[in-house]
Amino acid sequence: MNIAAIDWTILGVGFGFFLGWAIYLNSKCRSVADYLVSGRKVRMWLGMGAGIGGEIGLVSIAAMCEQGYRNGFSFVVGNLISLPITLILFGVYGFGIERFRATRCMSVPQYIEMRFSRNLRVLVGMINCLAGVLQMAIFPIVGAIFVRRLIGAPDTMPMLGFQVSTDWFLMFILLVCPLIFTTLGGYATLIVTNFFQGVLVMFTMTWLLVHVINQAAPPGGGFVAGLQAVWTGMEKNLGEASVNPFAASPEAYGVQFFLFLNLMTILLQFSYGPYLQQYASMDKPRTVSRSYFLSAIFGFGRSLIIFGLGVAALAAIGKVMPAGVSIPPNEWPSAATPYHLGMIGIPAVLMGLVLLALLFADVAVTDKYILSWSTSIVNDCIHPFKSKPFPPEQHIRAVRVTVLVLCVIFFLFGMIYTPGMTIWSFMWLTANLIGGSGIVVLLGMYWSGAKTLGAYACVVVCVLVPLADIIVRQVLARQGTTLPWTPEQTGLYTYVAGALIMILLSLVSREQSKYWDLGKAVREQNAAADRAGEAK
Repeated sequence: MNIAAIDWTILGVGFGFFLGWAIYLNSKCRSVADYLVSGRKVRMWLGMGAGIGGEIGLVSIAAMCEQGYRNGFSFVVGNLISLPITLILFGVYGFGIERFRATRCMSVPQYIEMRFSRNLRVLVGMINCLAGVLQMAIFPIVGAIFVRRLIGAPDTMPMLGFQVSTDWFLMFILLVCPLIFTTLGGYATLIVTNFFQGVLVMFTMTWLLVHVINQAAPPGGGFVAGLQAVWTGMEKNLGEASVNPFAASPEAYGVQFFLFLNLMTILLQFSYGPYLQQYASMDKPRTVSRSYFLSAIFGFGRSLIIFGLGVAALAAIGKVMPAGVSIPPNEWPSAATPYHLGMIGIPAVLMGLVLLALLFADVAVTDKYILSWSTSIVNDCIHPFKSKPFPPEQHIRAVRVTVLVLCVIFFLFGMIYTPGMTIWSFMWLTANLIGGSGIVVLLGMYWSGAKTLGAYACVVVCVLVPLADIIVRQVLARQGTTLPWTPEQTGLYTYVAGALIMILLSLVSREQSKYWDLGKAVREQNAAADRAGEAK
């Protein structure tokens, strides 16, 4: 392992800095609202920084590098095409996300109970929590494998007289750190520490990419020559598909993937617990849309940088795994970027910052997601069955215990995990299970005719079809074959079918609608917040 003493010092000092912030903010946490949604006091710039930091996870970095190696900048170009759509919908008009903030709910199932029924809340809570936990289960092990390959650590290491898997040891560290920061102050701690983490990760990844491009330059060349060499290598290996997601090539993403990406991006704003918990923490509805606008722009730049690391690996190594590398062929695309970084070497100081950035990239996302799903498990899967509400201290304690239990589950899962598909394909498949509740929430907020019967049918269809897809793919993978369509195609057509079924069954249902005008609530809450600001 090429890690200098200065790198370990940077890692230790940086960890101490963030830990100090967590301890300080824990002293400011005085209620359940403070612990779960930061007392609903998060303003725009803090929310934007925390939003960017909370989405730069170690698993995200590994997935982006893998996609960059496999597909070049094609995914980034697709995102660029989609960006105006999402910016206008959510960043300018606050489509749906401002309305959710106006409900004052802390989770999707809580809103579903208010709009539809208590039983549907429990069903959606259980489904979304199961899907979220299943998706999160790969976070620690994928991150541990990425770090091990980056630092060139051996597969096993001696510990207490035994040879222990290095991945297990690193996974343990990646789970203990989020456990500490989640326990200390909950969301109030995460929203502040994620702000600093976002700045650190962006700075470090940019420096790392500049270093990689400089290393790609021919002798005597500079940054521009290195950039040209990377671009030429990408085009040589992938051709038009490296920048055109709609190219006539089996390696291109295709139109149906693009449609799925946009539809999923829209629906997850109304169904994905970590997103909604962040929106619920904002000080007023207008802050949600403004924060989204700026986060999306900065987030695109972040993706471009991280994808660049994977593209640089493709340009330097090519599509074929080098001779003498003992990595399973199906895992090579995810291993190519850390292998390349280890091959060219990362200088002292930068290596320390990279390790610190990767550690807290993992902390940022794991903390945010595990707290969100633990909150939903307690609020939506346990609390509805209690005859009396949790007292505040017991409520917070229940969430913390749930966080601990999930960390144990993730560790056990990581011990038996074997990669069977790309990182993003796994996360997209599990996200499909959640999308149905996004349709229910969206139609519930904007259509007075949305009824409980239709909502039930939509949720069930959007769970059973993707779940069957996951099971069939696992069975076929053991037989050395696969389905003739992609997971993204499954998700796209399932969402369309779920929406149509909900509309049709709602039209024939005779139940009384529980619709209320959230547009009016948004205007009233924004005006009240403006008056309060003027009074100060």
